[in-house]
Amino acid sequence: MTDFKGVRVYAAGKITKNGWRHGLFPVIDDADYENPDATPWPADAPIRSLPGAVYVGPHFMSDDHGCYHGENSHGVAAGDMACSVYPGLSRPEVAARCLGAIRSATHVFAWVDDPTCHGTLVEIGYARALGRQVHLYTHGGRKELDDLWFAGQIATAHGSATSAREAWADFCLRLR
Repeated sequence: MTDFKGVRVYAAGKITKNGWRHGLFPVIDDADYENPDATPWPADAPIRSLPGAVYVGPHFMSDDHGCYHGENSHGVAAGDMACSVYPGLSRPEVAARCLGAIRSATHVFAWVDDPTCHGTLVEIGYARALGRQVHLYTHGGRKELDDLWFAGQIATAHGSATSAREAWADFCLRLR
């Protein structure tokens, strides 16, 4: 069996309630809802499909109601209130946590199925500037994603897939 010790994966792409990451990674919710800025992101969450590898982010705040997963919220009610009760993380804190996780990553797995993935494009550029391996996959058959060709050109590897799970399978094969 291949050991992927030392592989640290950041998963870039749109964040939605119960989104594609939940089926692929050990997304951990360890939130202090009263004080989200004091809640550190967990580190080194093992990835079952890549023994020895770890998931470094992004992490979310979940509440079973989806209050932290609104438009432009990055899964942490960024700069807003969740369910009109709990504070979300500040936008500067969200950016700092994401950039820190990318700095700690060795690989970025990017799944793009929505052309409004503005944050993802920044993450891809930042990761490449740091010399990280970036594997970008777009949802095949979606013509509106053709305009993202430049991101594919700067990625270490790029391709298309019909689902995030299919893209992840290809990523895993490339690591072997």
